[in-house]
Amino acid sequence: MDIYQNGKKIVYVSQDNYCLVDSPDENTVFYCDSATSCIILITTGTSKKTGNEATLISHLSRPGRFNAYFDLVNEIFGDNLVKIYASGANPPEKYVKKTGDVDKTALRNASQVIAWLSSKAQTIDQVSLKLGQGNPAIYNNNLDCYSISFDSSKTAFVSNTRVYLTDEQRDPTGGLQTLFCIYGDPNVIRNQYAGFSENEIQALVAAAKDAGLDNAATMSDEEILEHYSSTPEYEVPWFCDTIRQAAVFVKTH
Repeated sequence: MDIYQNGKKIVYVSQDNYCLVDSPDENTVFYCDSATSCIILITTGTSKKTGNEATLISHLSRPGRFNAYFDLVNEIFGDNLVKIYASGANPPEKYVKKTGDVDKTALRNASQVIAWLSSKAQTIDQVSLKLGQGNPAIYNNNLDCYSISFDSSKTAFVSNTRVYLTDEQRDPTGGLQTLFCIYGDPNVIRNQYAGFSENEIQALVAAAKDAGLDNAATMSDEEILEHYSSTPEYEVPWFCDTIRQAAVFVKTH
């Protein structure tokens, strides 16, 4: 689904998906949102495969999926100089839930990115990190979103400016993308432009049914946050609708 705002084409990259752009143009913005404890990572540099300027953007949630992104960076850019931009990993402290349980997901994700950068696995030209800056549930903080765009000289600009999207624009699969985030292989990130095969759909729906996700179709927002969020007090406004949409997909598929 093509999205245009302010004369620019918006390429939206879903959670645990990636988008690889070869020779990006000045009329396109590559954008992710909904990141709480997740981190949006962007790498730019010269592709060792094509010799063109390339950009790799992803919204990452789990250790195995971060590693998959790091492997992609190495595969695409090799020893070429890269610039790396990251935003997310909120809230910035150990999160104590109402139950008394302590969640360290944001700290874990930030630590994994910093360890990768420190390992010097890539030849780094520049790094910009915006991690653990506050509460992403405060909508006008824009801490859950991040984008990259380019001018005519291929100079990159990153921004936390929000792009306003409908639920359908955010997930045109009607909930299948959410099922992948929760029940897909935790060591895999998907190409944003790749479709789901019928076998993949059946496997994701079966896993969701086994886990009882279909019950979320009739849950209140409070129940959904309690059952499906690691940071319930910090979620973006559409989180519950996203889970509910996925539950309806499971019930009706």
